[in-house]
Amino acid sequence: MDTDETRRVWILRFLEGKVSAEERARVVELLRADAEARRFLRDVAEQSVMIADIERSARAREAVASMEHPGAKRRRAVEPLRTRASGWVLAAVAGAAVLAMALYRPWRARPEAVLTVAKATGSSQFIGAAGQPASMLAAGTRLRAGDTVATRSCDAWIELRLGDGSAVTLAGHSALRVLGTDAGTPRFSLLEGSLWRSPSTGPRTGPVWIGTPTVEAEMQAGQFDVQTTAGETKVRVNQGSGRIRQILDGASAAIGPGQQIAASLSRKEPLASVSQPGPIDYWACDLWKVPEVVLGRWLPPTGQERARLAADPLLWPLGDGRSVMLYAVAIAAWKSSDRPVVLHGGSRLRFRGRTEAARTVRFGFSSQRMQGAFAGKFEIDVPSPTLGPAGATWEIDLPLASFRPLQPQLAGSPEGLELTDVYALTLEEDVGLEINHIELVPDVP
Repeated sequence: MDTDETRRVWILRFLEGKVSAEERARVVELLRADAEARRFLRDVAEQSVMIADIERSARAREAVASMEHPGAKRRRAVEPLRTRASGWVLAAVAGAAVLAMALYRPWRARPEAVLTVAKATGSSQFIGAAGQPASMLAAGTRLRAGDTVATRSCDAWIELRLGDGSAVTLAGHSALRVLGTDAGTPRFSLLEGSLWRSPSTGPRTGPVWIGTPTVEAEMQAGQFDVQTTAGETKVRVNQGSGRIRQILDGASAAIGPGQQIAASLSRKEPLASVSQPGPIDYWACDLWKVPEVVLGRWLPPTGQERARLAADPLLWPLGDGRSVMLYAVAIAAWKSSDRPVVLHGGSRLRFRGRTEAARTVRFGFSSQRMQGAFAGKFEIDVPSPTLGPAGATWEIDLPLASFRPLQPQLAGSPEGLELTDVYALTLEEDVGLEINHIELVPDVP
């Protein structure tokens, strides 16, 4: 069985029943180990079934014609298929069934777990390899090849643990598919959103492979983050190294500590790693420039506002089968600035917007450590009297020091963190929340 032709001969002889018990066992072992041999068997079976369908259709038409013309010379009755081709049909189908039974046990074994859920907050979803969905992830869930996890809200996040003790954190509005392992290297597909990889505290952190819609990243031990949309990916490395391959043209470039690589379907510059730029402490999100909207829908402009982003509904799980409806707007800060946006305790977030009814509005932002991993989310509730009358446009300055940390174990203060996304929402009732402008203003002495 050294050549493809020899393998095919053995399989055809098996289908004809011209092999001994020992030879049959060799064919079964060949099909277990050789994907090309299995593909050939499948092709033979499919072609044979097609021939059977054609012959069966022809005989059915013959029978119908006989019944429609009773005066014509009686045609021979439709008989079971006995042609040489029909023999191949039965042999191929039977052979495929026998081999499927012989091979089923090793194929049906579930692959080893690649990731384990350490923490999960907010609205998340798990879709197993077989397509079965679960509305919420729980700590301890083990993820295997083919499984997909997704965070469905701006203030959700998931921490995943690899076998070497390192962590992968998935941000809000992100989706990650587990592809399995290749030569011991875990492989993932970041379909959208952001993730961070933090090294293990143990003796060794292994490599990982991450694919996005625009790049393939082979990353060695270290700390890095990946942010992606359907047409753009940014990879930043703070510890360790890696190699990034652009799917569009196959170009590749190495990346090391303190560097970043941006790849875009519309970018004309050659793929190259550059030094990570220094941070800025002032940031304005001009909605009329159409930034990366994570959650929300556009409304027609008015005479006063060129851009209006309305809140979208979002079902938020509370646990025990309970949930609450949110109406939220979210903007990705990393897509609205070429430089990282640093936060200070004395800085302020300025929002301009309106609601059609008087309700409390919750404002929040997500963060990561500057040249580091995910650092949690911060929120504040602003009651309607502070915002002003319903239907009127309001503008409010919120000191970052007044935001409460949702994960104080990650960071108790926003001081020195990097801004990743900003959001605003209302609870339970759609009150027509819309946002027109968001701005980070540094504290000026």
